[in-house]
Amino acid sequence: MQIIFNQRWLFNPSLLRLLAGCAAAILALLAPLSTIAQVEQRAGLVIVHGDGSVVTQCIAFDTPSLSGAELLVRSGLDLGMEAGAMGAAICRIDGEGCNFPQESCFCQCESTSCRYWSYWRLQEGRWVYSNLGAGNTTVHNGDVEGWRWGVGTVQTAEPPPLLAFEDICAPLTEEQVDGSAVSSTASEKDAGEPEAERSARKQTDAGRMGDGTNALGDTTNAAARDATMGDATVGGTTTSSAVPSPAAAMGALLGALAALPLVALLFIWLRRSGGKHS
Repeated sequence: MQIIFNQRWLFNPSLLRLLAGCAAAILALLAPLSTIAQVEQRAGLVIVHGDGSVVTQCIAFDTPSLSGAELLVRSGLDLGMEAGAMGAAICRIDGEGCNFPQESCFCQCESTSCRYWSYWRLQEGRWVYSNLGAGNTTVHNGDVEGWRWGVGTVQTAEPPPLLAFEDICAPLTEEQVDGSAVSSTASEKDAGEPEAERSARKQTDAGRMGDGTNALGDTTNAAARDATMGDATVGGTTTSSAVPSPAAAMGALLGALAALPLVALLFIWLRRSGGKHS
């Protein structure tokens, strides 16, 4: 097939109308993608203290996904983390736990009895103990993460109370769906903290999570360490799917626009072929 371009065909009104119609159809099809890309991402967080009190938060984030440790940092709760070769160990949440570095991250887990923050993930309507550390898990929109302070092991740790995502996160408002409002529920303790101190604490917690210069001591209970660090042989998978990112939506748009010249060439060929047979 040989196509000879002719200015008369390139500026043919029928061709221009066809291209305009194709472009309008493509933009209409891609409009939902751009809306989805702007929708606020949210995940639920459940914290159970040793006295049984429960703290829940609905945490917003603007990326397709993030790690369980990053979700904790975004909560604004008082955190203590120790970074090691296997990832971030969670020492303290909301003021309860071990005050690293003044004491061992697993200060109450160095004998036969082990009290620590067990890590849970809500999957198919039930809590599943995470054998992956919080630094190596992936949290998507609609997921729920849980932490419980108490005595136990991988087999005997008690899960948090069962709470669905809808129990923690209220439906999005019209402004949030449009991407013009972002919110993240904070604890009462965090709400009363001065903004400057809260910002400095979050930066410190994030730095501890990313700094791999510290390692856990040999006396740390292995079960608790594996539950909160990043390296394990078995791990669960989440059931939620990630929301398309703005980059993905833009890629789809560019791909569709790149197809327009092919449509034009096909139109020219069909018109010329029809002219030859007439």
